[in-house]
Amino acid sequence: MSEPGGMGVGMAELAAAAGVSRQTLFYAFGSRPGLLVAMVRHRDAQTDHVRRLSEIARSDVADASALHAFADVWIDYLPIVYPVAYQLETDAVVDPDIALAWNDRFFNMGLHRGLERILGRMAAAGALPKGADTAWLADLFLSFVAPSAWHLLVTQCRWTPERFRASRRQLMQAVLGTPVG
Repeated sequence: MSEPGGMGVGMAELAAAAGVSRQTLFYAFGSRPGLLVAMVRHRDAQTDHVRRLSEIARSDVADASALHAFADVWIDYLPIVYPVAYQLETDAVVDPDIALAWNDRFFNMGLHRGLERILGRMAAAGALPKGADTAWLADLFLSFVAPSAWHLLVTQCRWTPERFRASRRQLMQAVLGTPVG
């Protein structure tokens, strides 16, 4: 599934490639979205990035340094998860099963929730402009670090990962009107 176009592969083909029955996959994962979520979470378990993201999101730090650290960890993780993450993001537009997996990964338990937590702490501490909409800011900042942003700038425009990281910091700083690290 991590090969180009591989997200379109059905459960029958996946079962055959794994040497198990289609029913075994459904029993183990419940559905195609369940399998996709399990794949991403398996990748997550192979590194400490998700643990680090969670620690930052749940910390007590209520200033832009938490936002900076959170974005840095995710940007460090992007090259590792990029092939599957980009396919999830782009295929979610046309495949409802993949859309469920994408929403689980990036909204329900993923980046968006972490950004909302950090921005909520910042708002409570007065570290955001007065009246700032933290949900809107989380949406905006998620778009800055989405796999499609990495695809466009690093893969297509041939930016270095360092330039991508610096540009994300600059964008966050410009939106918040304060230094981000």
